[in-house]
Amino acid sequence: MIGKGVWPVSVWPGVGERWLSVCMECGTFVTPIYRNVMRPGSGGCNPCGRRKSAATRRTLHDEAVKVMRAAGVEPLELFPGVDAPWRCRCLNVLCPGLWMGDPADIQPRLSDARNSRISACKYCARRAIRPERAAQQMTERGVKPLERYTDAWQPWRCECLACGADDITPAYANVVLGGQGGCKHCGGRVKVPERQAIAEMFAAGAQPLESYPGVNERWRSRCLATDCPGPTDRIIYPRLGWIRRGAQACKWCAGVVIDALTAHDIMVSQAGLLPQAAYPGVRVPWKCRCQNCQSTVYPTLGSVTSRGTGCSECAEYGFQRGKAALLYLMTHERLQAAKVGICNLNTGRIEKHERRGWARHDVLPCRTGRDAELLEKQVLAEWRSQGWRPVLDSGQRYDGWTETVTLLPATADGLWQGILDLEALTGTTPPAARAQSPAGSDKR
Repeated sequence: MIGKGVWPVSVWPGVGERWLSVCMECGTFVTPIYRNVMRPGSGGCNPCGRRKSAATRRTLHDEAVKVMRAAGVEPLELFPGVDAPWRCRCLNVLCPGLWMGDPADIQPRLSDARNSRISACKYCARRAIRPERAAQQMTERGVKPLERYTDAWQPWRCECLACGADDITPAYANVVLGGQGGCKHCGGRVKVPERQAIAEMFAAGAQPLESYPGVNERWRSRCLATDCPGPTDRIIYPRLGWIRRGAQACKWCAGVVIDALTAHDIMVSQAGLLPQAAYPGVRVPWKCRCQNCQSTVYPTLGSVTSRGTGCSECAEYGFQRGKAALLYLMTHERLQAAKVGICNLNTGRIEKHERRGWARHDVLPCRTGRDAELLEKQVLAEWRSQGWRPVLDSGQRYDGWTETVTLLPATADGLWQGILDLEALTGTTPPAARAQSPAGSDKR
């Protein structure tokens, strides 16, 4: 026992019994078992054994400091252990944890720093925010906190700087991170007394016909406008919340909804188009026949009323389907991409692409713009059926990117031959017109 570092201080109890002894290294009273102490590699003092075992497993201080510095923090005290909090200073001069010259208080663990992808600093890694900065951000968004910040998703008692209400409890995550309003009163989310709600509806030009259902519920009312273009009973179903955000109470007076007869008259009188199908809605293409050129077109009522558009065949701007056109194929060396497009003659569209780095590969004259448009659709359908996707420029979209394809699965000559094969099947161009044309373009 003495040879193992423990001095017995009691009579011999036996091989398998505990023997009161004193550790000759740390002076601690211990009760080892003789049979266990005599095993190779064993000792008599358990506290000394644990300390020695921990020392062999403990990472050296210098190595731990290197790991922490690589994770963006500088230790301010000796290494406490792999899983123990370690008081450090963030090395980022723009650390979000800094406030008025006061550095952030961070205590990352070495085990966390080894697994961190951004930084061991909880503020730089966006896992925490300094309470003072959180209060400032809330104030900038119109609500002044009345208590200290605790958590991003916890209700935070604040005072609205617009209406003065102090009974609001927005969450930091909703206001700052989610971009929502902080005051439920200013946002119209609070149910007001029915008398006040009725007064707001009358001020908006609507007479309520039933009890107040709630700020975001439809409220059966009657439009008070004498020239309301809606139904004869002028029954509408507005929401008080919508009205508070600036919407009109009556959808008929706002022009959002138009009855079928009125829509028919607008298409005939303003655009010179005769509808050939039932009214589909303001933003849905409506099959019509132009009373001038007798072409079938598909405008929307919204485009007619808002932009004054009409028959695309009669229009003197944009791509003309009734005039001669070209289908062109262009390539881009840096993007390793090819682009197909259509154009009318002498409009400069091809030259515009060339100024943006595209090179003209070949052009194909077509009798009309309709033929060119049909062939272009067939070419794009063939490309997409092969699984060839459009090409982006460094992940960004650009003008005409949906008509592109990468040159990796095929060469420009191969793509052009495929276009000629499709053209031969459709017969959109005369055989004598396959020579390259120097004309420019103006794609729709």
